[in-house]
Amino acid sequence: MGAAYLALIALSAIGVHGLVKRFALPVTRQVLLPVAAITTVAFLLVDAVGIWRGWFVTPLSATLLMLPGRGALDAGLPIEEAPLLAALAALVVVLMSIGEPRGGGREAKLSARRIGAAILFGLFVSGGALLADIGGEYTAATAGLAAGALLLAAPLLARSQASRWSVAIFLGLTLIFDNAMCAAGLFDYPSEPRSGVMLGFAPIEDLLYAAAFALFAAQLTASARATKDRWWRLLLASRPVSWINTALPFAGGALAAGAGESVGAWFLPLVLWWGVAYNLYLYGINDLYDLATDRKNPRKGGAEGALLQNGDLPTLRRLLLFASGTAALFLLTGTTTVPIMCLLAIAFATAYSAPWFVRARAVPILDAAISATHFVIPAVAGLALGGAFQQSWVAPLAAFFFWNMGSHVVGALQDVDADRRSRIATVGTLLGVRGGGWFAISLYAVAGLLLLAQGEPLQRIAALLPLASILSLLPLIAGRPTHQAARSAWRRFMLLNLFLGAGAAMLIIRSLVGAA
Repeated sequence: MGAAYLALIALSAIGVHGLVKRFALPVTRQVLLPVAAITTVAFLLVDAVGIWRGWFVTPLSATLLMLPGRGALDAGLPIEEAPLLAALAALVVVLMSIGEPRGGGREAKLSARRIGAAILFGLFVSGGALLADIGGEYTAATAGLAAGALLLAAPLLARSQASRWSVAIFLGLTLIFDNAMCAAGLFDYPSEPRSGVMLGFAPIEDLLYAAAFALFAAQLTASARATKDRWWRLLLASRPVSWINTALPFAGGALAAGAGESVGAWFLPLVLWWGVAYNLYLYGINDLYDLATDRKNPRKGGAEGALLQNGDLPTLRRLLLFASGTAALFLLTGTTTVPIMCLLAIAFATAYSAPWFVRARAVPILDAAISATHFVIPAVAGLALGGAFQQSWVAPLAAFFFWNMGSHVVGALQDVDADRRSRIATVGTLLGVRGGGWFAISLYAVAGLLLLAQGEPLQRIAALLPLASILSLLPLIAGRPTHQAARSAWRRFMLLNLFLGAGAAMLIIRSLVGAA
C-alpha cells in the first residue's frame, strides 16, 4: 500500500505540473520552490508534535518506510509525508496563480510583528480550547493553527479574490481525498485527543489542519512574489542539494549508535535541523562574507551558490541568528550532548567563513580540513546520542573525514582563477590544478586504505568507493591543467556523489551498526 500511496503522490505532482504547462500558468521556480520548502518543513514539525502526542498514526502496512522516533501510538513519521506536503504546497501555488497571475504588493509582505502576532493568537486559541475542554489536544492544536494562519493571511484574503478561491478549492479537495485516504486505512485516529466530529470518514480536525496549511502556503506565495526573487536567492544560499549531505550522516550516526528510537519524537526535528537550519547557517554565512568575491565568480548564482543582493543581507543575518539560536531548543531533549554538538558545528562553520574569526576559507590546507568537519560533525552528533563512544567508530569517521577533505579540494580547483583574481589564498591557489588533483587523490587513497584495513566486510566493500573518486580525477591530472578541466572534474564528482556518497554512507553506517 505504501508504494501505491507514493506513486499516487508522484502522479498528482505530475498532474499539477501538467496543468501549469497546459494553461501556461505564471508559476516560477523562484516562488514555487521556496514556498514548498518552507511549508513542508513547517508542517513536518507539526506532524512531529502530532506523532509525539498521539494525535494520529499511519499503520506500518500503509508506508514503505517509517522513520525512527516513535510517539505515543508506537509509530513514527511515514516517509511519504514529506513529498505529500511538498505536492500540496505546490498545488496551493498553482491555485494562487490561476486567478491572480501578478500577485504581490505591500500588503503581502510578511513582517516579524505579523508573524509574532499570528503565533501568539494561535497559542491563545489553543490554550482557550484546552481550558474550555473543547474536544482534546488535537482539536485545540488544529484550531490554534488555523486561527494563527487566518490572522497571518487576513490582509491577503481581504484584498485578493484569488487567495479566497484557492483556499476554498483546497479545502474542497481535502474533504474528498482525505475521506478516501482515511477509508483506505492510510491514517488512523484515536478518540481521546479530538472532538469526535466526523466529516464522513475524516475527523473535522483534518479540515482545520488543511485550512492552516492552505492559508499559510497562500500567504507565503503572495509574500514570495512581493519580494522579487529574494526568497529564491535565500533558498539557494542554504544549498538545498546539500541538505541530505548533513541530514543523512546525523541520521545514520544515530541509527548506528542505536539511538534512533530512544530520541523519540525529537528525531525528526533533529534531522530537519541538521539538514536545513545547519546548511542555511553553513552556506549562508559563507555567502554573506564572500559577497564581493562571488560576484566575480561565473559559476555563482545557481545551485552552487546564491548571488545575493545588498537588500538580501538584513534578512540573511536574521535567518543566520534563527538557525543558530534554534540549537538551544534541543536542551529540551534532556541531554546537553545534542545542543553542544549543534553549537560546535556552528562554531566550525563560523571559523571557516567569518573574517572576525579564523576565516579558514582563506588559509590553504586548513580550508579543506575545516570543510571536512562540516560533514563529520553531524555523524559524530548522531553517534553521541548513543552514549559511550566506541573505538570501532574511529577509522570509519577518519575515512569519512579524508574523503570529504579530498572532495573540498576538488571543489576548490574550479575556483582557482576566480580566487586568484580576488586575492584569496586557498588549497587550490596554493597547489594549482594538477597539484591539487594529486592531493585530492592522495586523500581519497588514505580514506580507502583506512576502510580496507578494517575487519568489518562492509567497510572493506566501502573502500572501493573512494577508488571510483580517484578514477574520476585521472583525466584532471593526465590532461592539461586548466580551469575547464577542474570544472569538468567537479561536475563528475557531483554526479558520482549522488551514488558514491549515499553508497558509502549506507555501507559505513550498516557496518557501524554491526560493530555496535
